[in-house]
Amino acid sequence: MTHSITSAELTNPLYYLQNAQTLIGWVVKVYQDLLTEEELDRLSQFQSLSEPAKALLIRMVMRSQSQFLMRHIDHYQEIIEPTEALIDSLVSAKLIALNQPLSVQECFKLLNRQELLMLHNQLSSKPLSKSSSKQTLYDSLQRSSTAPLPLHQHLPVLGDTLHLLCDPLFERLKLMFFGNLHQSWSEFVVTELGYFKYEPVELSLESRAFHRREDLDQYIELEHLLTGDSLLSIEERVLATQRIEPISSWLAGRKDRVLYLLARELEREDQTEALRVYQQLSIQDAHIRELRLLERLGKLEECHERTRLFQQDNPTPLTQLAYQRLLKRSSKKLGVEYSASTLLAPPQQRLTLDQIEGVSVERQVAEHLTSENSHSHYVENHLINGLFGLLFWDVIYAPVPGAFFNPFQSRPADLYRSHFKERRYPLITEAMTQIETGQYRETIRQRFREKQGITNSFIHWSVLTEELVERALNFIPADHLKRIFERLLMDIRTHRSGLPDLIRFNSDDESYELIEVKGPGDRIQDNQKLWLDFFVRHDIPCSVYWIEWSHPE
Repeated sequence: MTHSITSAELTNPLYYLQNAQTLIGWVVKVYQDLLTEEELDRLSQFQSLSEPAKALLIRMVMRSQSQFLMRHIDHYQEIIEPTEALIDSLVSAKLIALNQPLSVQECFKLLNRQELLMLHNQLSSKPLSKSSSKQTLYDSLQRSSTAPLPLHQHLPVLGDTLHLLCDPLFERLKLMFFGNLHQSWSEFVVTELGYFKYEPVELSLESRAFHRREDLDQYIELEHLLTGDSLLSIEERVLATQRIEPISSWLAGRKDRVLYLLARELEREDQTEALRVYQQLSIQDAHIRELRLLERLGKLEECHERTRLFQQDNPTPLTQLAYQRLLKRSSKKLGVEYSASTLLAPPQQRLTLDQIEGVSVERQVAEHLTSENSHSHYVENHLINGLFGLLFWDVIYAPVPGAFFNPFQSRPADLYRSHFKERRYPLITEAMTQIETGQYRETIRQRFREKQGITNSFIHWSVLTEELVERALNFIPADHLKRIFERLLMDIRTHRSGLPDLIRFNSDDESYELIEVKGPGDRIQDNQKLWLDFFVRHDIPCSVYWIEWSHPE
């Protein structure tokens, strides 16, 4: 089944409300079985409100806070009814509440420094000076007051405090729609619906991000533990995360990622405990942190042996490079022989130019290398990624269960997961076969025309011009593109970056060259070194240009 959504015209002053209602309706239609009767009743109450009241509530939901003062919400020019009357209707609908006691932390977020000083000096027997910082006031309040504070009684001049009772519900709706919690209502409702076009993908019940309410509960719990929304210490957050027993494989992966990020935070307080957490995880980022901690703690033999062990797990090239450096250091300290493979480097060129203010060094080199029969383009990662996005369009937007949750995604949710390739193997094979037969050129040209302007996370349409695409198809040999795309598919997250800055096409001999540009004081990054090594090993023409200014400042 497909679920079409029409965005509001941006000329409508309440466009954000119309889009939000459309979004809510879509979620209710697709996920009604995961919503409780209480949640559905609350949404029904929302829909029964007047249009201005609904608009005000959505304005509040779109903010990054759950508590408000009246001054925060009485300035929306498109909402013409009196704010007080709208607040009364929202309170009657039990969507917001007035004057609930606030924790010191909530007061800190809600009040400005002057207001927090007024509150502090009312509550404390030791008033602080007007020059006290907001953090100083907060620390003092934390020491002197632990009970929730009725702010409207202590500071009546500020008026009523407003509390969103529906925030957890709207958070859940957002999660069901996006499949994550890092995208915000304001980002989507205000901007994306109005300005971007998306590739239509067939959605089914199997496409949903969540199939059980417990999936949602676990995801939200993991997110709150990660962001520190609770009052738990970092040690308690780690333990609480470890106690969660994921009910699906992708939530198990999410749990591991959360534990990894919490362990990085824990390192600042307890390196030994952080090490234990890393050693329980099976992700390569955690392996590297573990090894570096072992090295820092002086456990060189264990570091050496563990690195040898991890090397057998088919690490990505970037991870393998980190392992080699660890082995080199530990071997030297342990007096053990170690010989690492050396990365190959392309030809190095040195060039002196007059610096032009306001023009990047890459664009200056591209201009310098352009002549009647030689055309240079500043493309960075955009050309290779763009050609990949066009040729593999059907791969990227295949209606694989769990990849697309809503009609407004620029990429599949599993793009960076290990199973991305295997779940689309026939489609990837078909695209690679087109390169072998030569059909890929026409496919890329056709999709460039037909898909123009549609959001694709691999394509920057402003850079990928028709002229650039034509030159790339005419000058870059098919076997070069195939090898590059094969490497890109090995580790999309890492390999989609680090590509050379320029590409130069030479009409005289129909050749091309990829060029990495380094200005004064710049150096080649690891992912760039790995791409350059790959190009050299596969006879793909490339070079590095080191730039100096003729009149350095």
